[in-house]
Amino acid sequence: MKALIKILEDFDKNRVKGEDWSSKTIEEKHKAIAEWFRPCAEKILCKGYFLVNGEYIIDLGAIELYYHEEEDGGIKDYIMYHTNAHSSKSKVYKLNNNSFPYFKFGSFNLHQSGVDVTFENEEKKYRASFLIRSYRVLKTEDGLYPENDNTEYDTHSTHIFDDMFYSGYGNTEIVWIPTDKKNRKLDDPIERTNVAYYEKPDIKDNKIYGSNDPNDIITENDYNLDNKKYIKIKDKFYKRDMRKWQFKLKEK
Repeated sequence: MKALIKILEDFDKNRVKGEDWSSKTIEEKHKAIAEWFRPCAEKILCKGYFLVNGEYIIDLGAIELYYHEEEDGGIKDYIMYHTNAHSSKSKVYKLNNNSFPYFKFGSFNLHQSGVDVTFENEEKKYRASFLIRSYRVLKTEDGLYPENDNTEYDTHSTHIFDDMFYSGYGNTEIVWIPTDKKNRKLDDPIERTNVAYYEKPDIKDNKIYGSNDPNDIITENDYNLDNKKYIKIKDKFYKRDMRKWQFKLKEK
């Protein structure tokens, strides 16, 4: 994973080089964050793959950035699971003064939506990760990438548990293999899939359901199937998070 960690370290370098935000709108800030991650996404999608137990390649087709600053006034991404805004029944969370310990850089986070690769920074108080949104499994000979394989990508992010960890989490060897995959290019970023816009945490029931602003929740009668600004979650309709933080391969 050292090669992938080196790629993700560039995110913080790009973050440090970020311009003064004092006069920027929230939309401009979100766009800047996408630009910090874009060079990483290009290398992840176009120039490498996961090799699992030396037998199978997990070839990524799309990834989504999640980024949340813990300090007051920072950029918030409340839908992200591993943040202090997500109060938890976890005993470790409570024993750690209602705070999640920061993940080791480059570790996997397995959760209800799939698998994240994390690159959090405790010193600078931000959480960052990318969700594997789509992928495909390729059989490999000697760990080499089969350039002419036309296997389709699976867009169900939760399917990856059975493919990436088929031999059990503790028995699986996963390494990142850098390679220049021919004819692969990064497409323009788009909105993350089925992500609702969360204005601030709703601490009722110790869970985050959505915005406390009733204007952010609409009824089915108001919902226009042709309007991509809204999504349906558990029979309620929410404003869609419009941050363009999904990166995918350009179709050939």
